Amino acid sequence: MRPFAPRLMVPQGFVMAMRASLGKAPYEAPHRAGLPHAGWLILCRWGAEGEFLTIAEAGPAEGPADAPPPLGLRPCTTFLGLRLAGGGEGENFLLTRHLPAGVTVAGTFQPSDGIARLFGPASALRLEAAGRSAFRRGLGEAGEVRIDAPDPSLGGAEAFAWRMEGWRAPWLGEFLAPGEFSAH
Repeated sequence: MRPFAPRLMVPQGFVMAMRASLGKAPYEAPHRAGLPHAGWLILCRWGAEGEFLTIAEAGPAEGPADAPPPLGLRPCTTFLGLRLAGGGEGENFLLTRHLPAGVTVAGTFQPSDGIARLFGPASALRLEAAGRSAFRRGLGEAGEVRIDAPDPSLGGAEAFAWRMEGWRAPWLGEFLAPGEFSAH
């Protein structure tokens, strides 16, 4: 039996804000990333076994690195990750190009191929994620819809590679599921 180490565990259920470094690059050349910019993310992990993760871009981050998230922070575009089995430090999530049946996300779903990794306890949670997105914009009943484009070379699709590195920022809208360790 492995020893229980609560201070190192990634929380299984939460909603948190993160200040992040966000970068984009050409779809066919992800190694040519432009200068990153600071932005806010809202992360949410849920499911019976913590198997879902949403990463929502929530706007630009201004001011010093320790500035708190602004009031009214809300999801704009949202990536969905499904937890991968495996060991090692942290938790890995495979980002999806399609929402699973019956799953909805806040904000506009962003189809993407990629991986996200969470590290650390709730009080010092960190995110590293990278991937590529190719989509066409459309309109649905609730507003903008982004439709996966499996081959962006066919034209008409927006396509880019991206990278995110984020760290928890104390936020008024933060939530930890019962039984999780305090983020404060």
